[in-house]
Parts: sequence; structure tokens; C-alpha cells
Amino acid sequence: MGEIRRHSIETNIKRFLVDNVVTILFFIICLIGIILADQPMAYIVGEISSRLFRNLIIILALLIPVWAGMGMNFSIVVGAMAAQIGIIVSINFSITGIIGLVAAFIVSVPLSLFFGNLVGRLFNKTKGQEMITGMILGFFAKGLYDLVFMFLCGPVIPVKNPSLLLTNGIGLITPITLDDATNAAINNIWKMPLDKGLTMILIIAVAVKLLSVLWRKYKRGEELSWKKQYGLFALIVLFAAYMILISVSETVKFALSFTQMPVGTGILIVIVCIYTTFLSKTKLGSDINAVGQNMNIAVSMGIPADKIRITAIMISTLLAGLGQLVFIQDIGNFTTYTAHENVGTFAIAALLVGGASIQKASISHAVIGALLFHTMFVVSPLAGRNLFDNAQGEYFRVFACYAVIAVALALHAWKTVMAKQEENSEEAEIKAAEH
Repeated sequence: MGEIRRHSIETNIKRFLVDNVVTILFFIICLIGIILADQPMAYIVGEISSRLFRNLIIILALLIPVWAGMGMNFSIVVGAMAAQIGIIVSINFSITGIIGLVAAFIVSVPLSLFFGNLVGRLFNKTKGQEMITGMILGFFAKGLYDLVFMFLCGPVIPVKNPSLLLTNGIGLITPITLDDATNAAINNIWKMPLDKGLTMILIIAVAVKLLSVLWRKYKRGEELSWKKQYGLFALIVLFAAYMILISVSETVKFALSFTQMPVGTGILIVIVCIYTTFLSKTKLGSDINAVGQNMNIAVSMGIPADKIRITAIMISTLLAGLGQLVFIQDIGNFTTYTAHENVGTFAIAALLVGGASIQKASISHAVIGALLFHTMFVVSPLAGRNLFDNAQGEYFRVFACYAVIAVALALHAWKTVMAKQEENSEEAEIKAAEH
């Protein structure tokens, strides 16, 4: 009995390590980077926090196409372009502040849905090659975008606000800077120290998880074992560890209390997470998952696979537009012709680091990936400078960021091979036992 239990524990540990090899590797890389960077904790926490709130919605925009079986959606750059067009329109008509951002979002919504519909139709023509198609499509869309705003604005498209035009009256200036009222307008709605914000988030997360368990147990009558509520126990342990950490470490407590958390942006992120979770439980969400698991079976069940795929891309593009809007208002400006170029690359790298794959992705993958990737993004130039004694640490950041995608995809491929070998081994054992 003890031998069986020990074998079971070893199998579970091995499976955990294989399933999370990408996340574990980059967690170790981040720890090494923090040590080599040798920067104050307050600086690192502040930078990671601002980047997390700034980029998370764009990463969440990638989830639904993965569910639909289309892999990583490199074409979210067209959603980012729609958001930038919305901001340009808002500035052109001198609409400022939070109203200006709302106006920009309203302009971006029909554009995002239209672009997403076209992208989805193209993906239906290139089934199985969506990732490379999305990448090439991003380059093509950039060419059209540059044509419109570099050559047509002024001579063909009238521009009401002269501050947007170049001195020769042809094309838009770069970068475009938001005014004081619009800059960080969402962030400035409500701020609080990060330590208090994290405490509230963890308490709410534990309460929601507990209520969810009780609802399933007493309202739906499901047979639930408290011993198997691993998610609830993990949240309780995390909350306890966090409280102990800020109690015993003055450095961590100071770093967290020194950093301000943009609650307004956080609420937007929570709304996107709730919408994504709700969508997964609807008929549309079930159809999206069915199409992603096996399109032929989904079609035989009467599910309009092509229409579902187009819908998934439209939702993804719309969320990418919202994410780019949040990103730009946080930065306060954007380079007119290149701000959207790396949106897809960096978001996909972050999601892969969080443990997602081209077949499976969740909100937890997005959050963990955003934390790890942007930790590496912050510390890698400083670590590279200290490690190689060279001031050009930015090159090390570029190398690290693009290497993430290659390493993550290679490790995911290795995991797939390992899983296939394990499946074949189990089948062989079953056949041997039958004989």
C-alpha cells in the first residue's frame, strides 16, 4: 500500500513539473534577474505593478481564439490600431479627459468588430495556419494604416486639429501626446497603496471562492468533498503567506505601500475577467470550445464552426482595442506609426510564460504570465548591464523577450511529446494486462 502511495506521489510531482515546466523555468530566470539587477525592491515592485495593470487586458484578449482552436492571435494588432484611430479622432475634435477616452473607445468598437470580422473570414480560408496568417496580416494592416495617416491625412482626409499635422500639412505627427486631462485619466479615478489593494483582492478572492463552493454544495445539491477544494485552500495559503510576509519584512511592506495601485484600471480588468468567465459558461462559450476541440465533430452536431470562429476573433479584437486604450492612457503618448507593432508579440510571449499553450489558455495563465514576463522585461536590461558590464542592456531585453517565445514553444512541444509517450505507455500496459 505504501509503495503504491509513494509511486502515486512521485507520478503527481512529475506530472506537475512537466505541466508547469515553462512557468517554473521563467520564475527561476526572474529570480536570477532580480538578483543580478541589484535594484531597490520599491523600484521593481512599482515597475512590475504599473506594467501588469497596463498590459493585462491585451493578454486576456488572446484567450478566446485559443479556445476556438486558432492558436495565438497575432492579429490583435488590428484591434490596437482601432484604439489608436479612436484616440486620434478624439484628439482631432478636442475631446479630453475621461470623456475623451470613452469617445475613443466608442469610435474603436465598430472598427474593431469590422476588422475582426474580416480577420475571422480570412482565418476561415487558412484553417490550420492562423498564427502565421495573423502575423503576416499584421504587417499588411500596418501598411494600410501608414498609408492613411502618413499620406492621406491632410490632403485627402481633413484634420480639424492643426496640432496633429506635420508642418507641411501632410501626415500626422509622431509621437502623439495626450493632454494633462486625458493622460492616466482611468488610472487617476481612484488609487490606493498596493499593500491595501492586495489585501482586499485576496480577501475578495477567498470569499468568492468559498461562496462558489457553498453554492454548488447547498443550492445545486452537488456532492463536494472539502478535501478536494484545492483552489480554495491555495488562496487561503496565499493570503496567509502574504500577511506573514508583510508582517516580517519591512522592505516588502515599504515597497508595497510606496506603490500606488490604479483601482479604476483594476476594475476594468476584473470586468474583462468576469466577462471571459461568463462567456465560457454560455452556449456561445460551449460552441467555441467544441469548435476548438474538434471542428468536424462540432459541425456534425450542427454548430456553425466558421461563424463561431469569426465571433471569437471579433471579441478578441474588441478586447485588444480596449487593452491598447488602457495602455496608451497609462503611458500618456504613443508613437503614431509603430505603437501597435509589438502588441501581439509581447502579449503572446507573456501568455506562453504563464504556462498557456496554443491549445489551452486561461485567466490564471494570463495573470501569472504578465507578472513573470514583465518582471523579466524590467530586470533584464539592468541584469544584462551588470552581467556584461555594458551600458547597452536594452539589447539584452530584446534578446530575452524574443527568446521567450522560442523557448516556450519548444518546451510546450516537448511537453506534448512527453504526454504522447505517457499515453502510449499506458495503452501498452493496458494491452499487456489484457493478454
